[in-house]
Amino acid sequence: MFHIFDIKQERGVLQEERRMLGIDSFTLIWIRFGQTSFTYAGQVVSCRKNELLLIPAGIPAAELRASGSIRESVTVRFSPADTATTQLLPILARRAPLRWVTHMPELLMEKLLVIVEQWTARDRYFSVMCAALLTELIVTISREYDEGEKAPSSIQHIERMKQYVENHYRGKITKNELGACIGVSPNYAATLFRKVTGLTISDYVHRKRMKTAHYMLRHSRLTVQDISEHLGYSDPSYFNRIFKKVIGRLPSDVIAERSQLE
Repeated sequence: MFHIFDIKQERGVLQEERRMLGIDSFTLIWIRFGQTSFTYAGQVVSCRKNELLLIPAGIPAAELRASGSIRESVTVRFSPADTATTQLLPILARRAPLRWVTHMPELLMEKLLVIVEQWTARDRYFSVMCAALLTELIVTISREYDEGEKAPSSIQHIERMKQYVENHYRGKITKNELGACIGVSPNYAATLFRKVTGLTISDYVHRKRMKTAHYMLRHSRLTVQDISEHLGYSDPSYFNRIFKKVIGRLPSDVIAERSQLE
């Protein structure tokens, strides 16, 4: 487990600034969009979309913000609860910062946004919940790091499968279609997809559909039934359950919020 000192989600246009990072704690930074630069150990590194930067405690570091740049990121300052945690997770025993391009951004984004939500809401036992969620996140990152860089051919396969989903997500998509898309067996396609993205094919498709549904609910006057049918769900109640699971709210909540703004 971990002690968490601070969690920040930032988005928008940055002002020129040199912002010091905490030297008394670990700092985990996830760049969701855009890019920014950091300086530590006498060097300057630029981090871009889908990159993680883990800076160990005791290393002076600062973020160099360029005026006018657009960036969305999540920063978590934390420390391991005990030495056993550090020994179990080798990436925490490193004395040098770790910069890593993740191949499962959707999964990490989902986990980080849940942590941000819990930290912001500050409901009862929120600190325990955030510590547990951060532990799960660090373990996920550690597993990916231990596996090393994925083979270029695997990444190409994943990108082709993601593009297939992008073009056909309103219809039925199974491992059979994705296997045929990249010329491999259905089981291999399903295993590769989950290994690299951290999500099953069905989970990935549901997330794509729900993001589209969320946009349509906010920016159109279509009913929940209209949108659910448009996205391939014949049962509105099932659509509601998936929407709540992925987005964290019911479709009716989004419609009510839209009505207040009109």
